[in-house]
Amino acid sequence: MIVGRGLPSGAMPDPEPPAFDAIAAARELDELLGEATTTADPGMNSDYIESLESELEALNALLAKKELELQAANTRADQAYAEIEAAGNRVAAASAKDLERRTRNLLENFLPVLDDLDRAIAAARLVIDSVDVVAGLELMHRSVLTKLGQFGVVHAPARGEVFDPQRHEAIALVPVADPAQDGRVIDVMREGYMIGGHTLRPAGVAVGKRG
Repeated sequence: MIVGRGLPSGAMPDPEPPAFDAIAAARELDELLGEATTTADPGMNSDYIESLESELEALNALLAKKELELQAANTRADQAYAEIEAAGNRVAAASAKDLERRTRNLLENFLPVLDDLDRAIAAARLVIDSVDVVAGLELMHRSVLTKLGQFGVVHAPARGEVFDPQRHEAIALVPVADPAQDGRVIDVMREGYMIGGHTLRPAGVAVGKRG
């Protein structure tokens, strides 16, 4: 009879190991951690907390400093933008003023053409057989004035108006007996023109002067 193959006669087999109790192991680990916490040095915990608080204060101070630096940078940026905008406005205003001056000079250079037409019309009216010539000259005069009108140039009648040094240039004084004619434009030697409500060229006039 064969008893317990591989074991000496009369030997007993090893007992089975106990089953692993996870709940008990967890309870034991909690007890060990609790003991370690209660036996820790309170002074070490206090120093650690103070160190964290000190670091937190330093971080807050650094954050406040950066915030002030950011505000200062934004202020400088706003000032720079305002200066750039003001400079741009000055350049634009200067450019517009220069363009207006050039435009006025150019338009004023066309006014002698109207003066020549005025003189031609006046001379043609003295000739009996010049009706067609007068009509043609008047048509040319209206055409040139219409073209200038597209740029804001308008004729400023002066005859009979009270003399205005802003709109009229006194070329001659004419003695008058009528008090109503005193200081008024009696005759026009050169027509005046306006642009945009301003005098482009004053009218050359003779002004009545009561003696």
